[in-house]
Amino acid sequence: MEKKGIHILANFYGCKNKDLLVNEPKLSKTMTDAVMKNHLTILKSTFHKFDEGGITGFLLLSESHVSIHTWPEKDNYLALDIFVCNLEKDNTKNAKNIYKELVKAFNPEKKEEKFIERD
Repeated sequence: MEKKGIHILANFYGCKNKDLLVNEPKLSKTMTDAVMKNHLTILKSTFHKFDEGGITGFLLLSESHVSIHTWPEKDNYLALDIFVCNLEKDNTKNAKNIYKELVKAFNPEKKEEKFIERD
């Protein structure tokens, strides 16, 4: 049976690229570029910078979504959520490539990750 999609959940700790955790335009561009490079379709994008420094961002995709929440004040931590569906084509590789690009961009000292296949 073909899988309906993949859901990637990750926590990054000690991100060495601290600027991405607090710079809303730079974070938005990094995430948008990763999605577009991997041939997924952005329907809407919204990012909000909090006074304390962190950012919450969401990319609504025709294939599902990518979201991020940063806490620079908590050991340069972030939570990442990537979900893509495979209804018209298998987007698993695209989702994994987006994830790899974001790992490279943030350069965390430690990460926790879960790859969940949706049945």
